[in-house]
Amino acid sequence: MTLLADPDAPTEIAQRMDRILPDRLAARSGRQRRFDVEVVSEPFTAGTEDLSTVTRRIVDRACTGNWDLVVALTDLPLHAHGRKLVVDLSHEHGLALLSLPTLGGLRLQSRARRAVEEVVLSLSGPQVTGSEGPPSTKPLRGPFSGRLMPIRPGQVGEEEIADLRYVVRGPYGYLRVLFGTVRANRPWRLVPGLSKARAAPLPTGAVATVNSTVWNLATSLSTPRLVIATVGSVALMIGWLIVDANLWHRTGEVSPEAKNRAALYNVTTVVQPGRRTGQRSQLGKDRGHVERPGRSGRGAVHELDLANWL
Repeated sequence: MTLLADPDAPTEIAQRMDRILPDRLAARSGRQRRFDVEVVSEPFTAGTEDLSTVTRRIVDRACTGNWDLVVALTDLPLHAHGRKLVVDLSHEHGLALLSLPTLGGLRLQSRARRAVEEVVLSLSGPQVTGSEGPPSTKPLRGPFSGRLMPIRPGQVGEEEIADLRYVVRGPYGYLRVLFGTVRANRPWRLVPGLSKARAAPLPTGAVATVNSTVWNLATSLSTPRLVIATVGSVALMIGWLIVDANLWHRTGEVSPEAKNRAALYNVTTVVQPGRRTGQRSQLGKDRGHVERPGRSGRGAVHELDLANWL
């Protein structure tokens, strides 16, 4: 089987998974089967957010590579029939597409591993007929089941490649995708990138701490005013970063899915104004970046220098 992963975070997750996945799959299959796992890092979602286009690319790549099973991992939030997609399976083609942000922002590695295990066992399971129905109708377990989980089976169109789909629903599901999207941006990378920007505030802060005027101002103001001043300054900084770097996502499409994507991108931008390198097809990240042709033939994306903003 092959783990087809988008660059950056999905590839890192797939590589860590590759070390233990064969033994776990062999143990869980219970039929003394051996699984050979290969990790392939390719930008299969580049330039598109259309689910059918992404799925067709995976099918074509699997045919080219002569893969028995393929599980594609992406950090792009995908939509299907107005719902945020968790996973698509096609037992006929032996493929699955897993959207990592829908797994949430905590314990992503273990959740992704469990999800991949369930998907692979479903795709590689025996063909069942009769009263139990085909394997495409058998529900997945693990991270896809549970009364408190916001993940539910989703609608699959007749002309779609997938035969089994899971989506997230409800307010908790939206928050889960939001936190997963923020985590996919890896906000901890922002701090090292602000080394130049920290050079000016640190001396200023050192001078302010020995200035009695600052301390007198702080003690004279009431707690509500200090809270308002703090929240207001943070809001102004975030707003200025968004406006100055043109980070606000606007869509010319009128479909509900396009509006949902725009809303998710903008909320993510407000929650985390410093965003990591990416492309428009991946979480709309190119709104704060400049693309230049790279050696690989696709856009090599360069981060804006946040130090210049601050």
